[in-house]
Parts: sequence; structure tokens; C-alpha cells
Amino acid sequence: MDVVKIVMPEQVTPNEFVMPIADVSGIKRKFLDVAYADQSEKQKIDIYLPDEGEGPFPVVFFIHGGAFWGGERRDFQISYVIDGIRRGYAVVSLEHRLSQEVKFPQPLFDAKAAIRFLRAHAKEYCLDADRICSIGASAGGYFAAMLATSAGIPALEDKTMGNAEFDSGVQACIGLFGVYDLAMQSQFTEDTPAMPGFPKMANFADQFMDLSCRDYPGLMRLAWPGAYVRPDCPPMLIQAGTKDEIVPYQNSPDLVNAVNAVCGEGRAIMEPFEGCAHGDIKFAAPENIDRLFRFMDEHLK
Repeated sequence: MDVVKIVMPEQVTPNEFVMPIADVSGIKRKFLDVAYADQSEKQKIDIYLPDEGEGPFPVVFFIHGGAFWGGERRDFQISYVIDGIRRGYAVVSLEHRLSQEVKFPQPLFDAKAAIRFLRAHAKEYCLDADRICSIGASAGGYFAAMLATSAGIPALEDKTMGNAEFDSGVQACIGLFGVYDLAMQSQFTEDTPAMPGFPKMANFADQFMDLSCRDYPGLMRLAWPGAYVRPDCPPMLIQAGTKDEIVPYQNSPDLVNAVNAVCGEGRAIMEPFEGCAHGDIKFAAPENIDRLFRFMDEHLK
């Protein structure tokens, strides 16, 4: 039996882009719409626990994709990780402010504030605050990687959002067809023609940064997860399709190489999905879900 069912919203405005939603009503133990900060209605998380046990449970901290301007904590993307509650994990799904509302680095502030909130309330929600894996898809992969590499960087954290005494680092990280190099992404989007029958995609990296990323490659290094790698960077698993038509494949091995150059070969693992496009169904196949949790078991259990 599936943990969640994926359904389309009942009311959709013509020409509106919407994500299918996960029906989580069948999950027994959950805390929905938990506010981790008070600056926006977007600053909420959902917490799902295994049916049995008092924990504390290691945490899968999931960040949705959506080109920095779409997606939400309860859309279909949660299906990548929700099986964690049957494997002894707590699953936390983050919602953060989008690029229509704020620009970089504020959405990253949200992700770090949510991690601090979880640590501050770990006993209340049966969480193991010392075992957290960040995992994100597409644009969510960017935040997952930044959580892994940029912990402790004052300019990339707003502790006035609460729980300032707690750390926002993670112990493992997984990126699924993620966006990492924003200058590369900006140029790739600019050069990629529209698919037949569809309008040309907006340059979402530029929207996120509120400038032309490709014109400021030096500045964009400061927004690149690879710029903050330290020897104690947590283990990372990076997966990407070699035929990704939305996010350039090369930015994934570039990040892996940056991590391993500092931490030693093998701290970050690159797994190419040969011939696969962005969000290919192979990423959600049962054998790959098993692979993701084997990585988490190795580093969190």
C-alpha cells in the first residue's frame, strides 16, 4: 500500500501552472503546517513520523523543486522521500519563500531557520537532532547542498528568525538533478531554445538572484555551494541526468569535484543517469529510492 496518493488540485485557474498534490491523510502520525518563522505564510514545515516507536528518529529534511518560484511542501515531490517513515525515519518537508517574494539569500535563511527550529524542538517531535540528511530535487537540490557546505557562514544565515543558539548544519546530503552553479544555469537557460509548442522558459536563476547571473560569474561564486566546502563537509550523493534539458548536467560533477578536492575522494559521490532528462521517472523508481535510503542508512544509522 502506498504511503501517499498523488492527486491534482480540484480548482485550477486556466493557464495556471500547478503541481500535483500528495494526499497525506493516510499517514497516522504527522504534524502539519508547523511554523518555523513568522515573516511569511510560506515559512512552514510538515513533519511525518513512523507509525510506531518513540524515536528519536533520524531526519530526512526534504526541499521541493520548482525553479525557485514554484512548488510547495505537500506537492508530489514528497514521494521521493516519504517512504522514509516505513524505514525508521522522520520525514520533514520544507516550504520556503519563493523568488516572487524574496531573493537570494533569504530562501536559504528559511531553510537554515527550519533546521534550527527542528533542533530546538527535537524532543517535542521525536527527532534526532544529530542525524539530519538534507535532500532536494532540482532547485531544492541547491538548498540541500548549501545546507551541507555553508554551515556557520554568518552572511548566509539570519539568526534573528529564531533559535539562534542552535546549529543549522546537516550530517548528510542528497541532490537530485539539482541546480548548483547559477552562472552556468543562467547561460544554459539563455542558450536553450524553447521546446516545440511551449514558450521559452524564463531565466529562473536570474529571477532568484535579481540580476543577470551569467554577467557576474565572479559574484555568482559566492552563491555556489562549492565555494564553502571545508574538510568536515558531510557526505554527499549527487544524481543527475546526462541529457537534462532544463539544468546543465555539468554543474553536478563540478560540485562533486569541488567537495572531493577539499575533503578527499569519495566524500561526494557522483551518479550520472545516462540518457535521462530532468526529473526522469528513473529517479523515483523503487530501486533508486532504495539507493537513496542505503546512503542515508550508511551515514545516519
